Amino acid sequence: MISRRNFLKIVGLTTVAVGAGFTTGKLIGNKKSVYFAVHGFIPADEQIISQLVAGFKNKVRSNTNPVVIADARISEVITRFDSQLRNKAFSNSGNITYRLNRLNKQIDSDIIISDTENPVYSLNDLNYGFSNIRTNLKNRKAEYLFTAEYSETDFITSILNTNKKAVIIENEKGLVERISLDRNYRNILIDGPLGKTELKIENGIARVHSSTCRLGICEHTLANNVGNIIACAPNKVLIKIV
Repeated sequence: MISRRNFLKIVGLTTVAVGAGFTTGKLIGNKKSVYFAVHGFIPADEQIISQLVAGFKNKVRSNTNPVVIADARISEVITRFDSQLRNKAFSNSGNITYRLNRLNKQIDSDIIISDTENPVYSLNDLNYGFSNIRTNLKNRKAEYLFTAEYSETDFITSILNTNKKAVIIENEKGLVERISLDRNYRNILIDGPLGKTELKIENGIARVHSSTCRLGICEHTLANNVGNIIACAPNKVLIKIV
């Protein structure tokens, strides 16, 4: 387990890096909905988790108690990291959710970042802190999908929101489509830099049945509950249930 001294050292470095800001995708005020998320294909490494939590917290600037969806030991670790990063200067109050899911096979490690205005950040849009994390992940195999999400919903959206599940499909150009999970689709084509990712929705379950990326890890993930994510880092595709 990472020591508190080393953790604080990591946090200090990441805080300085994140303080420099992103080149795009700055958080906006409470007048409209806000969304920011970090998706990391990562090894079983608490130091990497601490770096991701530090970068995420200093970006969203919120002390809201998080929801953590992970096994008991990792849940305690993430909650502790989040708590140590509380800051009196943080004034945002949206919802924070962390998830850690084991992958069913090892793939190359990588991270994907998205926000309200940038569904998938290009590599050039990563700030120094996240670029440094990505460098540290190079040539390492991932065992988990780590997700940190922050969301604020404006008043109008909250009124109009229904309880029906929907599939949000995004690529590097933005929102591709929002589809009800209640409907069936045999083949939805999603463009990416490597070609087409093909999605199927049937009986309330979304899954990728064909992908042009080398390992095709997204083909082994199903999504049917709110918060479920299918991510293809090489093809810059995100599929999530909301």
